Amino acid sequence: MVILNIAYVDDDKCNGVNVVVPQHITEQQKYVFSGLWNLNPTYIDGLKNQFINIDDFGLLPDPFNKPDLVIFHEVYYFSYLKIAKYLRKNKISYIIMPHGALSKGAQRKKRLKKSIANLLFFNDYINNAVAIQYLSDKEKAESRFGKVKFIGTNGVSPPPLAHEDFCRGEYIKILYIGRLDMYHKGLDLLLEAVKIEKEFMKQNKCKLYIHGPDFQDRRAELMQAVQSNNIEDLVEINNAIIGKEKEERILECDYFIQTSRFEGMPMGILEALSYGLPCIVTEGTTLADFVKTTDSGWVCETNSQSIASAICRAIGERRLLSEKSKNAIESVKKQFSWEVVSSSTIEKYKSLIENK
Repeated sequence: MVILNIAYVDDDKCNGVNVVVPQHITEQQKYVFSGLWNLNPTYIDGLKNQFINIDDFGLLPDPFNKPDLVIFHEVYYFSYLKIAKYLRKNKISYIIMPHGALSKGAQRKKRLKKSIANLLFFNDYINNAVAIQYLSDKEKAESRFGKVKFIGTNGVSPPPLAHEDFCRGEYIKILYIGRLDMYHKGLDLLLEAVKIEKEFMKQNKCKLYIHGPDFQDRRAELMQAVQSNNIEDLVEINNAIIGKEKEERILECDYFIQTSRFEGMPMGILEALSYGLPCIVTEGTTLADFVKTTDSGWVCETNSQSIASAICRAIGERRLLSEKSKNAIESVKKQFSWEVVSSSTIEKYKSLIENK
């Protein structure tokens, strides 16, 4: 089986899609002949069978110019429309992996613009896909797109280190790592929650540490929100971190928190859980059910009051951190290791081709 992945990826490791697309392909290559046509002319270190600076499908080398299946990563690129038209003309099957872009929450963001774009351009491209690959049950349930829908999630590699000691420092540390996107990531709700329970957090010597890349001056927007909520002594905003620095930060904090309004499959939560760092998550993250059923953290609704209550509950139950940490490591390994995820997804691809 030959699979061609088509995406726009670069070397910005703070963007989850840039991280997981090469990982998906690397894992696919253990089972099938898989490659990447990167429409962003960036070479990804260590990835086999990648093609850049190619303008036409027919210019791809054999056998990737005649694949059994094409996977489009994300949705709203006009260049995808031309490629999809070529694929339909040449009877080559394709699926779309939207990475959260077709969920209700994502569609509400820039709603008018997306509604027009869907009507004029993208509905035809989406509806002619043999299937839409969603990253979670919640994302699948919340999307109206796709004749055939299936789950093929992201995975994570078990890290060599695991969290051991909790609440040993001067402060109880709550960690957020991700984009500084106030609406999508629910950072406005998180800061409101800190404001609601700021006296409780002060009494318990608890601090929130936010790490993320600056984009379109969003750091200034976030800092302004911290100031306007009068919580400068409880919230620390830091630069983006990757690699070893991120690992060290995860291992020294006591909780991971993500309060997104919508997601496909948030890698930040999966990574934190794989290290044994219990998580506080909203229902919008799509991992709330997993965290709840595996007892690896605390779950709340996607609003500031519920988030505030979850923070208080988590701090009040910090004696359970070690137990939840062990649950997190074992549960992620069992359900989200790349070995488990990839073998299952490849079988679904084969079934789609056989039954198209």
